[in-house]
Amino acid sequence: MTLRRPEDFKHHQAQLTDIRLHFVREGRGRPLLLLHGWPGFWWEWHKNIGPLADAFDVIVPDMRGYGDSEKPDLSRIELFHLDRVVEDIAQLLDSLGIEQAFLVGHDYAALVLHKFVRKHRDRVIQAAIINPITPGFEGRYLSPGHFPESWYSQFHQLDMAVELVSSSRDACRAYFRHFLNHWSHDKNLFQGEELEIYVDNFMKPGNIHGGFNFYRANLSITSQPWTALDRTISDCRVTFLQGMGDPVVPSVWTDLVTPWYNHYTISYVQEGGHFLMREKPGYVNQQIRSAFLK
Repeated sequence: MTLRRPEDFKHHQAQLTDIRLHFVREGRGRPLLLLHGWPGFWWEWHKNIGPLADAFDVIVPDMRGYGDSEKPDLSRIELFHLDRVVEDIAQLLDSLGIEQAFLVGHDYAALVLHKFVRKHRDRVIQAAIINPITPGFEGRYLSPGHFPESWYSQFHQLDMAVELVSSSRDACRAYFRHFLNHWSHDKNLFQGEELEIYVDNFMKPGNIHGGFNFYRANLSITSQPWTALDRTISDCRVTFLQGMGDPVVPSVWTDLVTPWYNHYTISYVQEGGHFLMREKPGYVNQQIRSAFLK
């Protein structure tokens, strides 16, 4: 199957209050936002956008600091807090004249959606989250026993991390190839042209630093990712998808979902890792259709 490259999609820009967001938009129907994580950008959904566009108005933004979206002042870590990303999404909907939408989030966007369905409940029809991340996650993620899988989050706190990873295209490729493949069930999934597209993205000015700042603002030892509102129970209907082979967000951690939601389902995917939208695109597309088109 021919790889659909970034230039094969239709690109747009939205000027919000304090940030300019890049997004791809395709299809028609009720609005569906697909939100990326790290290490990613909008193109991590490249196997989902087209197949879902025949049923939805698919909108796929780059979060602030990522991809072709604007980079806030990289020295101001507070500008990368997820609460600001939540408001970016709300303002993006406003700028597009959309009152309500379906939302799907992966990795960091799992945290964004946990917040969004509470702060902007009236804007959400339904949600789907790949890799549930909820309050309580950070204690397990930063625990000594999980350190072999979470070390990089503290490495990202260092200024030299940006310098080292961006020092050459080869260094950038080696770093991101590790996470893309190590977190997948197939340890050789991201290769060739597909991997080079990720490298192209992260070699753009500010993209490595912008992504690392999400860890500095939200997953350092001292950061405060959750608000009091985030620790309330949501009645939003949410479909959770969890890869059984995800090393960074283990499937046993889905017990953390129970205290925070009262209208949800969890599906466990055999032979699936962290990047289910890429590893099992047909399955993910079918689950989104099934959940949202009932």
